[in-house]
Amino acid sequence: MIKWYLSAYNAFSAIAWLVILGTTVVDVLPGGFYDTHHYVDYPHKLLVQVQVVNAAFEITHALTGLVPSPLSSLLLQFFARLIITVGISWYVPESAGNFSLLAYTALSVAWSVTEIIRYSFYFAKQQGSVPQALQWLRYSAFIVLYPLGVVSEPWVVYKTLDYVSGFYYWFLALGMFLYIPGFFQLYGYMFKQRRRYLGSPSHKKTQ
Repeated sequence: MIKWYLSAYNAFSAIAWLVILGTTVVDVLPGGFYDTHHYVDYPHKLLVQVQVVNAAFEITHALTGLVPSPLSSLLLQFFARLIITVGISWYVPESAGNFSLLAYTALSVAWSVTEIIRYSFYFAKQQGSVPQALQWLRYSAFIVLYPLGVVSEPWVVYKTLDYVSGFYYWFLALGMFLYIPGFFQLYGYMFKQRRRYLGSPSHKKTQ
Protein backbone atom coordinates (compact mmCIF):
# COMPACT_ATOMS: atom_id res chain seq x y z
CA MET A 1 0.00 0.00 0.00
CA ILE A 2 2.80 2.42 0.91
CA LYS A 3 4.58 1.65 -2.35
CA TRP A 4 1.47 2.44 -4.38
CA TYR A 5 0.85 5.61 -2.40
CA LEU A 6 4.40 6.88 -2.88
CA SER A 7 4.35 5.93 -6.56
CA ALA A 8 1.13 7.88 -7.08
CA TYR A 9 2.42 10.85 -5.09
CA ASN A 10 5.69 11.02 -7.01
CA ALA A 11 3.96 10.61 -10.38
CA PHE A 12 1.44 13.33 -9.56
CA SER A 13 4.18 15.67 -8.35
CA ALA A 14 6.35 15.12 -11.44
CA ILE A 15 3.38 15.85 -13.71
CA ALA A 16 2.42 18.93 -11.68
CA TRP A 17 5.92 20.38 -12.02
CA LEU A 18 5.96 19.56 -15.72
CA VAL A 19 2.77 21.61 -16.07
CA ILE A 20 4.40 24.44 -14.10
CA LEU A 21 7.39 24.35 -16.45
CA GLY A 22 5.05 24.54 -19.43
CA THR A 23 3.19 27.42 -17.81
CA THR A 24 6.49 29.22 -17.26
CA VAL A 25 7.26 28.96 -20.97
CA VAL A 26 3.82 30.30 -21.88
CA ASP A 27 4.20 33.15 -19.37
CA VAL A 28 7.24 34.59 -21.16
CA LEU A 29 5.57 34.63 -24.59
CA PRO A 30 3.99 37.80 -26.00
CA GLY A 31 0.62 38.23 -24.34
CA GLY A 32 1.69 36.02 -21.45
CA PHE A 33 1.84 36.80 -17.75
CA TYR A 34 5.00 38.91 -17.87
CA ASP A 35 3.52 40.93 -20.71
CA THR A 36 0.05 41.53 -19.25
CA HIS A 37 0.68 41.12 -15.48
CA HIS A 38 -2.75 39.53 -15.33
CA TYR A 39 -3.45 36.99 -12.58
CA VAL A 40 -6.32 35.56 -10.57
CA ASP A 41 -6.11 35.91 -6.76
CA TYR A 42 -2.30 36.09 -6.73
CA PRO A 43 0.60 35.60 -9.19
CA HIS A 44 2.05 32.17 -9.96
CA LYS A 45 -0.93 30.49 -8.31
CA LEU A 46 -0.24 26.95 -9.54
CA LEU A 47 3.39 27.06 -8.45
CA VAL A 48 2.40 28.34 -5.01
CA GLN A 49 -0.25 25.66 -4.53
CA VAL A 50 1.93 22.78 -5.70
CA GLN A 51 4.86 23.90 -3.56
CA VAL A 52 2.70 24.21 -0.44
CA VAL A 53 1.19 20.75 -1.01
CA ASN A 54 4.62 19.20 -1.61
CA ALA A 55 6.02 20.83 1.52
CA ALA A 56 3.15 19.60 3.69
CA PHE A 57 3.31 16.05 2.37
CA GLU A 58 7.07 15.66 2.40
CA ILE A 59 7.59 17.07 5.87
CA THR A 60 4.90 14.65 7.04
CA HIS A 61 6.61 11.79 5.19
CA ALA A 62 9.91 12.60 6.90
CA LEU A 63 8.39 13.05 10.37
CA THR A 64 6.53 9.75 10.18
CA GLY A 65 9.52 7.87 8.77
CA LEU A 66 7.67 7.03 5.58
CA VAL A 67 10.74 8.11 3.60
CA PRO A 68 14.33 8.44 4.86
CA SER A 69 14.70 12.12 3.94
CA PRO A 70 16.95 14.25 6.21
CA LEU A 71 14.48 16.54 7.98
CA SER A 72 16.94 19.42 8.46
CA SER A 73 17.75 19.72 4.75
CA LEU A 74 14.08 19.31 3.88
CA LEU A 75 13.00 22.09 6.25
CA LEU A 76 15.73 24.40 4.99
CA GLN A 77 14.76 23.92 1.36
CA PHE A 78 11.04 24.29 1.91
CA PHE A 79 11.46 27.30 4.20
CA ALA A 80 13.38 29.09 1.45
CA ARG A 81 10.75 28.20 -1.13
CA LEU A 82 7.80 29.10 1.07
CA ILE A 83 9.27 32.57 1.60
CA ILE A 84 8.95 33.05 -2.16
CA THR A 85 5.62 31.33 -2.73
CA VAL A 86 3.58 32.12 0.39
CA GLY A 87 5.62 35.01 1.75
CA ILE A 88 5.78 36.96 -1.51
CA SER A 89 3.58 35.63 -4.33
CA TRP A 90 0.60 35.06 -2.03
CA TYR A 91 1.18 37.62 0.73
CA VAL A 92 2.63 40.47 -1.37
CA PRO A 93 1.09 39.89 -4.83
CA GLU A 94 1.87 43.44 -5.98
CA SER A 95 5.62 42.95 -5.42
CA ALA A 96 7.82 43.71 -8.41
CA GLY A 97 9.57 40.44 -7.66
CA ASN A 98 6.52 38.54 -8.88
CA PHE A 99 6.75 40.29 -12.25
CA SER A 100 10.50 40.09 -12.79
CA LEU A 101 10.81 38.10 -16.00
CA LEU A 102 14.44 37.16 -15.46
CA ALA A 103 14.33 36.43 -11.74
CA TYR A 104 11.02 34.61 -11.44
CA THR A 105 11.44 32.75 -14.71
CA ALA A 106 14.90 31.54 -13.66
CA LEU A 107 13.47 30.51 -10.30
CA SER A 108 10.54 28.67 -11.89
CA VAL A 109 12.76 26.83 -14.36
CA ALA A 110 15.28 25.86 -11.67
CA TRP A 111 12.58 24.54 -9.35
CA SER A 112 10.55 22.82 -12.07
CA VAL A 113 13.41 20.96 -13.73
CA THR A 114 14.81 19.96 -10.33
CA GLU A 115 11.47 18.58 -9.19
CA ILE A 116 10.63 16.83 -12.46
CA ILE A 117 13.93 14.97 -12.22
CA ARG A 118 13.60 14.29 -8.49
CA TYR A 119 10.04 12.98 -8.53
CA SER A 120 10.65 10.95 -11.69
CA PHE A 121 13.66 9.41 -9.98
CA TYR A 122 11.64 8.51 -6.89
CA PHE A 123 8.84 7.10 -9.05
CA ALA A 124 11.29 4.92 -10.97
CA LYS A 125 12.83 3.79 -7.70
CA GLN A 126 9.42 2.68 -6.46
CA GLN A 127 9.08 0.58 -9.60
CA GLY A 128 12.38 -1.12 -8.80
CA SER A 129 14.44 0.15 -11.73
CA VAL A 130 16.07 3.56 -12.17
CA PRO A 131 17.42 4.31 -15.67
CA GLN A 132 21.09 5.22 -15.58
CA ALA A 133 20.47 8.53 -17.34
CA LEU A 134 17.85 9.50 -14.77
CA GLN A 135 20.17 8.63 -11.90
CA TRP A 136 22.91 10.73 -13.47
CA LEU A 137 20.51 13.67 -13.81
CA ARG A 138 19.35 13.25 -10.21
CA TYR A 139 22.89 13.68 -8.94
CA SER A 140 24.27 16.07 -11.56
CA ALA A 141 21.62 18.56 -12.68
CA PHE A 142 21.74 20.30 -9.30
CA ILE A 143 25.25 21.54 -10.11
CA VAL A 144 23.68 24.09 -12.46
CA LEU A 145 20.13 24.32 -11.11
CA TYR A 146 20.96 25.06 -7.46
CA PRO A 147 23.15 28.11 -8.24
CA LEU A 148 20.44 29.35 -10.61
CA GLY A 149 17.98 29.14 -7.75
CA VAL A 150 20.25 30.79 -5.20
CA VAL A 151 20.73 33.78 -7.52
CA SER A 152 17.10 34.19 -8.56
CA GLU A 153 15.40 33.60 -5.20
CA PRO A 154 17.15 36.40 -3.24
CA TRP A 155 16.63 38.61 -6.30
CA VAL A 156 12.87 38.14 -5.99
CA VAL A 157 13.10 38.85 -2.26
CA TYR A 158 15.18 41.99 -2.87
CA LYS A 159 12.64 43.34 -5.36
CA THR A 160 9.93 42.85 -2.72
CA LEU A 161 11.54 44.92 0.03
CA ASP A 162 10.06 48.19 -1.28
CA TYR A 163 6.57 46.74 -0.81
CA VAL A 164 6.83 45.74 2.84
CA SER A 165 7.74 47.46 6.09
CA GLY A 166 8.39 46.92 9.77
CA PHE A 167 9.08 43.43 11.03
CA TYR A 168 8.31 41.79 7.72
CA TYR A 169 10.86 43.97 5.93
CA TRP A 170 13.60 42.82 8.29
CA PHE A 171 12.40 39.22 8.15
CA LEU A 172 12.74 39.18 4.36
CA ALA A 173 16.01 41.09 4.44
CA LEU A 174 17.52 38.61 6.89
CA GLY A 175 16.10 35.69 4.93
CA MET A 176 17.70 37.06 1.77
CA PHE A 177 21.15 36.85 3.34
CA LEU A 178 20.51 33.43 4.85
CA TYR A 179 20.17 32.00 1.35
CA ILE A 180 23.96 31.92 1.08
CA PRO A 181 24.79 29.63 4.05
CA GLY A 182 21.66 27.61 3.32
CA PHE A 183 22.80 27.13 -0.26
CA PHE A 184 26.21 25.84 0.78
CA GLN A 185 24.63 23.35 3.19
CA LEU A 186 22.28 21.94 0.55
CA TYR A 187 24.91 22.08 -2.18
CA GLY A 188 27.41 20.26 -0.01
CA TYR A 189 24.84 17.62 0.88
CA MET A 190 24.05 16.97 -2.79
CA PHE A 191 27.73 16.66 -3.67
CA LYS A 192 28.08 14.04 -0.94
CA GLN A 193 25.14 12.20 -2.45
CA ARG A 194 26.70 12.52 -5.89
CA ARG A 195 29.98 11.02 -4.73
CA ARG A 196 28.08 8.25 -3.02
CA TYR A 197 25.98 7.22 -6.00
CA LEU A 198 28.05 8.29 -9.00
CA GLY A 199 31.55 8.22 -7.57
CA SER A 200 32.29 4.68 -8.71
CA PRO A 201 31.23 3.11 -12.02
CA SER A 202 30.62 -0.14 -10.18
CA HIS A 203 28.30 1.51 -7.67
CA LYS A 204 24.81 0.48 -8.72
CA LYS A 205 23.02 1.42 -5.56
CA THR A 206 20.31 4.11 -5.79
CA GLN A 207 18.93 6.40 -3.16
